[in-house]
Amino acid sequence: MDFNFSADDLLEFPRDLGEEGWFQFHSEKKAAFQRIENKFGIVLNRRVRLRLRGCDEEFEGRLLLDSLVLPPPSAETVQLRLGRLTFENTDIDDFQTLD
Repeated sequence: MDFNFSADDLLEFPRDLGEEGWFQFHSEKKAAFQRIENKFGIVLNRRVRLRLRGCDEEFEGRLLLDSLVLPPPSAETVQLRLGRLTFENTDIDDFQTLD
């Protein structure tokens, strides 16, 4: 079995279809996060300063989903995380983005 490793032959390999799948995955992920942000009135994966209902203290950090599993379309709340603090979107009294 002969294989020519010259640089010219390597340039003729077909494009990696896995790379296209990776870009599609990121595009779909971004669209899903955008739908969640719009539905629940929040910003994800950005630094925020927020205050929770019934709490005078303000918290800062990157606002994340608490689970890798996206909430179903029928969900009325979403579980969030800011550092070690977990809460639902309905617990947010006020927030502002920092970046």
